Amino acid sequence: MTLPTISTRAAVTLAAALLILPFAAAAQQPPEKAPEKKDWDIRIGAGALYQPEYEGSDDYEVSPLPLLMINYRDLVFLRGTTLGANVFTWQGPRPSDKLQVGPLVRYQFGRDEDDSDDLRGMGDIDAAVELGGFLTYGIGPWTAGVTLFQDVSDSHDGFTAKFAAGHRHSFTPKLRLRSEVSTTWADENYTQTYFGVTAAQSARSGMRAYTAESGIKDIGLTLDLDYSLTEHWIVSGRLGYKRLLGDAADSPLVEDRGSANQLSTGVTLSYRF
Repeated sequence: MTLPTISTRAAVTLAAALLILPFAAAAQQPPEKAPEKKDWDIRIGAGALYQPEYEGSDDYEVSPLPLLMINYRDLVFLRGTTLGANVFTWQGPRPSDKLQVGPLVRYQFGRDEDDSDDLRGMGDIDAAVELGGFLTYGIGPWTAGVTLFQDVSDSHDGFTAKFAAGHRHSFTPKLRLRSEVSTTWADENYTQTYFGVTAAQSARSGMRAYTAESGIKDIGLTLDLDYSLTEHWIVSGRLGYKRLLGDAADSPLVEDRGSANQLSTGVTLSYRF
């Protein structure tokens, strides 16, 4: 089945509209009961993820999916390979109404040309250490925010900005759904590293040379479903779709050898302390 194409202007318009939804939907809701506070909230688990062999590929693989989430007093948190701190929190009238701002540091995995036959001759991209920050605003079950990252390890030397809006819904006390729509802007250093093809890479790989510029890189939707088996054990499922846009979608790695449509799905089993 061929999926419809999405222009950059349409993607930006859609992303902007969805990011406004939390504020437009902030109608009066019943008061919330504040949950019991505890200093540490730790969740550890593992599973499997079915995803493209590289960003832009149309070949898929199954890979291990570790899960690690640590939160200390809503001040410091670790989510996978991202460490952050809520250095400023404005608390609204309800527990879920809050504005939070803080710094982030992230370890970003690299890309090996051995990851896919389509990457032969492209060389490896080293793993990156990125510094950045975030701002999130929540109103009831709605959230919206922006996350910024700059590579400081001379891997891709790029800058990215991700804008996202999400919603939480509880079908039952045990079954919960989180949905998020997002779009990512990337500068030319990032897009050239991951989607560009230099003259040397062109000669080795057989692909046409290509220079990627800055712009909106993608727009996506993610659905996460959690089911509490017991008080501590949780099984989770994820379904994600991302559409590459702009110079990322026009790259020969995507247009000639891969696909702008990126799907992913996975399942994990975790224990919450």
